Amino acid sequence: PLPPPCRFGASCYNRDSEHRQRFSHPSGLEGVYRACKKAVDCDDHNLVHLQQFAHPGDRSYRFCYFDQEESGHLKKEDFERLLRGRLQAPDAGLLESSWCDAGGESNGSVNFARFAPWAEAFPLGLPVGLDLTGESRPCRCQVHSNDEPDLFCNCTDYKSVEDSILCECGHKASMHRSAASQSSFANLVQQAAWASEGLVEVTEEETLQSLQEMLNYTHKATDNWTRDRGCSIHGVNGTGCSLACAFKNQVAVPKGYTLRKVYRNQNRSLWARYCIARSFIAKECARPPAAERREVAPETELLDSGGLAPLDEACNEWRLFHGTKHEAARDICSVNFRPTLAGSGATWKAAGDERGAPLYGLGVYFAEKSTKADEYAAPFLDAEWGLEVNAMLVVRCVGGRTNAVTTNDIEPESLRRTIFDGPNHSVLGDRVSSLRKPYREVVILTVTSASRSYCSSMSGITDAPPT
Repeated sequence: PLPPPCRFGASCYNRDSEHRQRFSHPSGLEGVYRACKKAVDCDDHNLVHLQQFAHPGDRSYRFCYFDQEESGHLKKEDFERLLRGRLQAPDAGLLESSWCDAGGESNGSVNFARFAPWAEAFPLGLPVGLDLTGESRPCRCQVHSNDEPDLFCNCTDYKSVEDSILCECGHKASMHRSAASQSSFANLVQQAAWASEGLVEVTEEETLQSLQEMLNYTHKATDNWTRDRGCSIHGVNGTGCSLACAFKNQVAVPKGYTLRKVYRNQNRSLWARYCIARSFIAKECARPPAAERREVAPETELLDSGGLAPLDEACNEWRLFHGTKHEAARDICSVNFRPTLAGSGATWKAAGDERGAPLYGLGVYFAEKSTKADEYAAPFLDAEWGLEVNAMLVVRCVGGRTNAVTTNDIEPESLRRTIFDGPNHSVLGDRVSSLRKPYREVVILTVTSASRSYCSSMSGITDAPPT
């Protein structure tokens, strides 16, 4: 019989012959690995070496292995090293074009949110390497012998030992991986448990009731007008309309909303990208110090009773609103948000300008109050109901380590750098707590961090002036 497995598994770098005889050492991720004697100090990224030797903290995806500083971003030299490890002698032209296609040229680095969809299209055949929220992580440890059948650990889920990276079964955390982490991105897309694809009308009474309650509870009855709602005389951004004019002649804010129709967005590809981005952000949030928990839109958690998976508080996952035109809502559900369009809608614009300057810079803006999101929705005629209705998206977002801005001292480019080159994942525009403004906003700059859950049609009750 084989000796008992070493508790350090494939990460063990004890080369002593007596130790090797007393304990067996499990294989690594892609076959039978031996422990590299340099352990964490190893800087050999040769593909042959990686296929033969295991290292402490091995991951099942190339991105984090080549992201040596664990910054969440690949520098150009790391990105090229990754490609050379997967391809047969790639030429300089291929390396350069791949770097540009993955967003490296325009951003100076490639983060995982950009890397995952690029790798899918390339394709490199990479495993996702990230565990989806709520999935069990069975132990993948395998002890190989030439004389005996392979032995597998029967641990069904990772349970950490206090002050250790080891599981109760004796194997390290990286040996425990979910089914999703073993799959390629394309396979993960197919795992979504929907019978059909696209926008599917919701008929479940419980979900419809939850959504109506969300509209009710997030309706702000007082101090609820902003200039983006517009002027009753000149409209939004009307010629000759000043802020003073708009404030004096405020467009009435609806007294409430009636839900008319709801569609669930069953887009497997976008949902898979979102799950990957959320898992990656969750890992970054777990690094000490842990991300600060931000309470945003607590009323929208009501929808969890409608059968959706619960929101992940550890990475600040929220359910928020996004108001837009009906046609734009359908396009977003199909192909995703486009951050560069920020400022082209109802955002306040200077006279003669086609685009306004979004307060926190380019990005996708979300509201925790339905009365804020409604400012950017445009009415359209619903033939079935015979009346004008507005479109609104209910969106799951990952705030992660959010950068809370509580003053008017706002530098959009600085905020952008803290997300693409720094520790943050989103911006929480909180001008309520200190400046007494009506609303808070959440700005997401990486579109994979938001997933469209529902596309709703609603009508506003405007038979009375705003209170």
